[in-house]
Amino acid sequence: MFRYLTLKLHQIGRATKRSPFLNRYFPKFKDRVYWAGDRKSFARASFIGLFCMMLPIPFQMVLSSIFAYYFRANIPLATALAWITNPLTMWAIWYGGYKFGTWILATPDLFDASAQLSIGSSQWFSDVFPHIWQPFFLGNALLGIIFGTLAYLIISHFHSNRLASFLKKPITKKA
Repeated sequence: MFRYLTLKLHQIGRATKRSPFLNRYFPKFKDRVYWAGDRKSFARASFIGLFCMMLPIPFQMVLSSIFAYYFRANIPLATALAWITNPLTMWAIWYGGYKFGTWILATPDLFDASAQLSIGSSQWFSDVFPHIWQPFFLGNALLGIIFGTLAYLIISHFHSNRLASFLKKPITKKA
């Protein structure tokens, strides 16, 4: 089973690299840094992926892939991290960003006051959204920057040799 999945992944990768569209509009697409990468590429990809994850917009995965291309980051990692917000998790993540935004701006939480309105209805967009959009977007963007920066610093700080030597140290108990 594992061998089959590995073979399919390689086939998809080869087909993607041979794509006429990608080769025409993204000429450096075959470069090794986008697929295998190094520590800097992974650090950039983690920042991009986590930042795009927090943006309350559609097609975050496409945006993170485009940013990864232009900033020479690992494309699969940036894309995978943008998948953290999926239809099951996005409401909780974006609500947390909204709460963070209300805390930063010191504004009241109007989201709870609109509990009788159906979220996404035309009345909700005309009555509630004009009052919550600033903390909603600001909170999510700031959390994206914070999470991305933390991931960038952690990945860029731990070089693979340092991390490997740290993990190989025996644990000794002091008596």
